[in-house]
Amino acid sequence: MGEYDAVWVFIISLVFVSFYIYIEARPKGSNLFGNISETISRFFRKR
Repeated sequence: MGEYDAVWVFIISLVFVSFYIYIEARPKGSNLFGNISETISRFFRKR
């Protein structure tokens, strides 16, 4: 199994990179990190 470690790393990184490119290539741009920070700040906001 050790001889396939590089293949597994390549496949996993390919999944993450393709997900990131898909998010960034949307027509109105990316708001992924903006949405995450907005959600966190809304969760911790005082009422």
